[in-house]
Amino acid sequence: MENQRLREKTWFIVLMLFIFFPVGLYLMWKYANWNKIAKVIVTVVIILSIILGYTGENEKISQQVSTQPKEEKTKDTSAYTASNVYKWLKESGLVQSEPKDDTKSYKGNTKGIVQVLEGKEVHVLEFETEEQAKEAVTISNIALSYKNIYVLLIKGQSQKDNFLKVLEAEKPLTDLETYYASEEQKQVAELMKNSSDFLPLVEAYYNLPKDQKSQTWDDFIIDKEVTWSGTIADLEAIGDSIVIYGSTEGYNGEDWLTISTKKKNLLPYVFITELKSEAMKKGMKNGDKVTIKAVVGSRGDKEMQYNWKLYKGEVIK
Repeated sequence: MENQRLREKTWFIVLMLFIFFPVGLYLMWKYANWNKIAKVIVTVVIILSIILGYTGENEKISQQVSTQPKEEKTKDTSAYTASNVYKWLKESGLVQSEPKDDTKSYKGNTKGIVQVLEGKEVHVLEFETEEQAKEAVTISNIALSYKNIYVLLIKGQSQKDNFLKVLEAEKPLTDLETYYASEEQKQVAELMKNSSDFLPLVEAYYNLPKDQKSQTWDDFIIDKEVTWSGTIADLEAIGDSIVIYGSTEGYNGEDWLTISTKKKNLLPYVFITELKSEAMKKGMKNGDKVTIKAVVGSRGDKEMQYNWKLYKGEVIK
């Protein structure tokens, strides 16, 4: 009897409406001494609350789903061929040489190889899959991969980030900023770019930090065309070549034999130029001032007392 009296009490009915509305509604309609309009209002309010709560929860779930990142579609890699990549790098100014197709050398030895193009600055390898290209990169720290492409940097290692930017862009980039290891390296690069004469360039090169000389040589000097001037030290000692002293100090008419045996301190300021034709020597003599256009082949060294060597030389004046 006590339980029946409790169910009939107004406070208990209201409590149940809040705690467990199905029971509360039942007790309200069966025992509450309320008028019918009040009961209807309470019932409608509870039903609307349920409907609105369910709708709001659905909207929340929908928003969560819509804000989740959509699964990216796999980017089409059909553009990533060795030929396209080499073209992009060349048009971006990162390579200058023409490539040689060396695919045959890799077929059968390298899994998944499609095409290999080799230039003086880079080797570009096209693989069947991205995983194969990544696996190849672990072999060398002067290489990079993107998608199914592997690029081995023969020269220009300091510009590795720029190579990657071109690959990511999937097109040539003409606004790349050149990276320099130091202000000294930047000076050498700018002198080369501005076609500096021999003496300012080699002095800047000799002033480089020791650990930057090889990289600077590889990235900015070797195989580049230069126009250098100096004094002819010897026309006859080395066949189709001219021995030229490029400094303004320390030289007193010594020939190549004397310089290479007794005055080795002069060697770092000597550049020997192999001419395209020995006939270009005609009309010249030791002691003459001369200007040469040629390609840099080997570098001098102040500590080791080595001279410079140029190839494919032409006498300008």
